[in-house]
Amino acid sequence: MKALNTLKKTNKIRQYLVVGILGLFPFSVTSLKAQEQTATIQGVVKDQAEHPVDLATVSLLKAADSSYVRSAYADEKGVYAIPADKEGKYILVASMMGYRKSYQPIIVSTEQRKVAAPDLVLHTEAQSLGEVTVTAQLPPVQRKDGALVVNVENSALAAGNTALDILQRSPGVSVDKDGNISLMGRQGVTVMIDGKQTYLSAEQLANLLRSMDGGNIQSIELNTNPSAKYDAAGTAGIINIKLKKNKVEGTNGNISLSGGYGKTHKTNNSLQINHKAGKINLFANYSYTNNRFIRDLGLYRTIGQGEDTRVFDQTLHWNNRRASHNARAGIDYQTSERNTVSMLVSGFFLNGKDRLESNNAISGINAPVDSFLTTLNNGKNRYNNTSFNVNNTFNIDTSGRKLVAEVDISRFSDKTTHYYDNYFYDAVGNSLRDPEFILNDMPSIINIQTAKIDYTHPFNKDSKLEIGAKYGSVKSDNDMAFLLQNNGNWENNAGRSNHFIYKERVTAAYAIYSHQLNNTEVKMGLRMEHTYSDGNSITMNTRNKRDYLNLFPNISVSQKIADNHQLGISYSRRINRPNYGNLNPFLYYVDPYSYEQGNPFLNPSFTNAYELTYTLFKRYNITAGYQQTNDMVGEVMYQNDETNVLLLTQENIAKERVYSLNLNIPLSAGKVWTSNTNINNFYMGYKADIANAPIDFGKFAVQVNSNHTFNITETFSVETTAQYQSPLRWSIYQIGTSWGIDLGLNKSFWNKKAQIKLAVTDIFNTKPNTVHTDYANLNVRIFNQYESRVGRITFTYKFGNQKLKTSERNLDSSEKNRVGK
Repeated sequence: MKALNTLKKTNKIRQYLVVGILGLFPFSVTSLKAQEQTATIQGVVKDQAEHPVDLATVSLLKAADSSYVRSAYADEKGVYAIPADKEGKYILVASMMGYRKSYQPIIVSTEQRKVAAPDLVLHTEAQSLGEVTVTAQLPPVQRKDGALVVNVENSALAAGNTALDILQRSPGVSVDKDGNISLMGRQGVTVMIDGKQTYLSAEQLANLLRSMDGGNIQSIELNTNPSAKYDAAGTAGIINIKLKKNKVEGTNGNISLSGGYGKTHKTNNSLQINHKAGKINLFANYSYTNNRFIRDLGLYRTIGQGEDTRVFDQTLHWNNRRASHNARAGIDYQTSERNTVSMLVSGFFLNGKDRLESNNAISGINAPVDSFLTTLNNGKNRYNNTSFNVNNTFNIDTSGRKLVAEVDISRFSDKTTHYYDNYFYDAVGNSLRDPEFILNDMPSIINIQTAKIDYTHPFNKDSKLEIGAKYGSVKSDNDMAFLLQNNGNWENNAGRSNHFIYKERVTAAYAIYSHQLNNTEVKMGLRMEHTYSDGNSITMNTRNKRDYLNLFPNISVSQKIADNHQLGISYSRRINRPNYGNLNPFLYYVDPYSYEQGNPFLNPSFTNAYELTYTLFKRYNITAGYQQTNDMVGEVMYQNDETNVLLLTQENIAKERVYSLNLNIPLSAGKVWTSNTNINNFYMGYKADIANAPIDFGKFAVQVNSNHTFNITETFSVETTAQYQSPLRWSIYQIGTSWGIDLGLNKSFWNKKAQIKLAVTDIFNTKPNTVHTDYANLNVRIFNQYESRVGRITFTYKFGNQKLKTSERNLDSSEKNRVGK
């Protein structure tokens, strides 16, 4: 007995040493031989309405004397797994506050590696639960179903921030100066909100996310290799922003008031209310944001060579304001025990004002300034979005067969107007010529209709088939005018105005087969998408139609080597269709020497992605990946050395190759300290045979995101996040180093119904974005400093019934991301 106790202590010390080594050396992996168990018992916990009951406790008891063996928790799908060390007769017990316990006898034999248990069905208790509440603290970051999930619902650092603030602090996510979002260093990301694509250009999406109250976000899912059930769009993967959904019986809600200040003021306020009784669940929320933000940009470029070199040294200062109203209301009605109909109406209304002052000092090389250009840009933006969604979920039987049908209708209206006042001065400030006044009127209307149907058919406990179809139709109407002021009157410049209409229809079908064989799980999927597009420039009398059919295979294999060791491999093919703003040939005016223009001849790009994942102790993940993109769509600069004009456009510029190694390391010390560190190592290379200017660039880079939460007392916690990005290369651009540290405090009171959260982002103000390029005749340096150091205080209060949560409302929808300007 003494030898056995010594062996147990030795094994426990060995486990602690391995966890400690992983914390000190995240790049090393120590392999331990897992203790073999006879079998793993797997099953599902449901309520009487066939809905999964997450966080239910499942206990394993010996049948002979009901002695306790071990317990496990059911996940969000109600699925649990419990290892059984010996053969014999057992009893499974499922329990959850507010439900009667459910019992199920089970037999484990030596021949079994996996035991499929019958469903454990929980029935609600008849008595009231009084003021009892249930809280579950999720880790800040976790890996689930192949995706990295960032849980921000209770984060002190998320409180009072916008959705864009929260997104760009997520592991592997970065946002450039123009609002383009990258995932694990790569552009071409499909951004979804509650599973629905947003169909917006980079600028419109950034405006939307800047105006969304981050307090309404539950989690952010980062998926670099999604299954065939998702749209194939997004060569870098999918980012899904999940909004909060109340799951509590009775009437309840919460109110949030937030204020912040950096160089300017910010305020985000929201109200959520929910009423669930019997078969009906009513929900609504409203949020108001009013944020100002400052951005400074320096642009230095040289033109020509030798003594004829000209220098343009430009400084730009933005002062922007975004005031928005965001509202959602819906109903879930359970027409029968197995069928639920859900309807959702949402609206988003934004008023924005932009003021930009640009000063451009022009000179020869190593010579004093000989002239100045000052541009004052005053812009107004009114952006409205209304959408209607209806969803029907039918659980056909208790075996898991399910049919989901959904229709979504949305309309976006963007009315953007910019006034440019250009003044030309000599070296001493005298006027060189008359001022130039320009008006850009850029209205855009987008209509989106989608319909889809999904069917799930389990053959048995180990295999199932998922099939579905989807139809999406998008029409973008952009009637953009370029006007010059002449003798006080605005006159349209027909040569620089453009009416562009873009239509796109995508018809898709998919099938996914999953099979579990002992410790091996295989998932094979195939998605077919037919695309028809029509880009019609009415002004230029040019039309570009496309009609193409593509297949997108997807396969993943997961192998459980031992209880604490799991290996997975996956492959997928994806597409990046150019967004409508990039296809519009309209010439966007910045100043007399800077323009941006769309390219109607852009082709879609395709990516083949491979991933190999190793999971240790069901916690630590190491993922090696390789992606190759053909005809990558990227931003290109062209410079005319005679006119000094700089033109930005999009082109299919190169073949992109990305090698990556991602480490996700969660650590904890009891309930006091929890942390998650994500380290993304990657190499991005680009190659293209371009006459007189071939591309052959590549660079290794590292991105680190480390989040730590310290629970000082039961009602007081501290949260901090550190981020680092090394220099990296993206196409013809070289991007500099950036890093930052955020700090948040969270204090709850009034029986945890109220909270005050204090947060400071980018404490040391160290997140400038530097970009430069030396390509062809380009020599450009850009320094971008946005208002990143901001202090915020947020007060939240939960009111009404806060009893334990019941079955999860299932409102699964899917659509909306690439819309032009």
